[in-house]
Amino acid sequence: MTTETQELQAIHMSIQTADLNMIGFSCEESITLSCGLMNIGRGICSVTIKPSLGAVPLHRGSLDIEINRPYMKANIELGLDSFLKTSELLLRSSVRPATLVLLLDKSLSVNIKGDLLINKETSRKINDISWILPLK
Repeated sequence: MTTETQELQAIHMSIQTADLNMIGFSCEESITLSCGLMNIGRGICSVTIKPSLGAVPLHRGSLDIEINRPYMKANIELGLDSFLKTSELLLRSSVRPATLVLLLDKSLSVNIKGDLLINKETSRKINDISWILPLK
């Protein structure tokens, strides 16, 4: 029996829900997304996007993958300008869901069915993100 695998450098996610959170009297903003995985057979990903608070705006992120259930958690920090542009674009309503693409530092293996092949909880650094936003 042969096992065919594919290496994924990017994870494509369909955004199911998007919320803008404003926390405390200072109204610190963050965006939370609930996403369905598109190029992995099953699972969901919870994405939290926050503005970078440092003097020099940093873009960084991490993806944590659980082993006991098909669940991932992504944490992303964007420079303030990028965060504001992202929240503005996500506030627009659309008839089709937007897509988020996470470019990872190390690839993930999936089998021919699209099942993720990992033996333990794992983390990946997010090197970059891309958005696919429907126009009509």
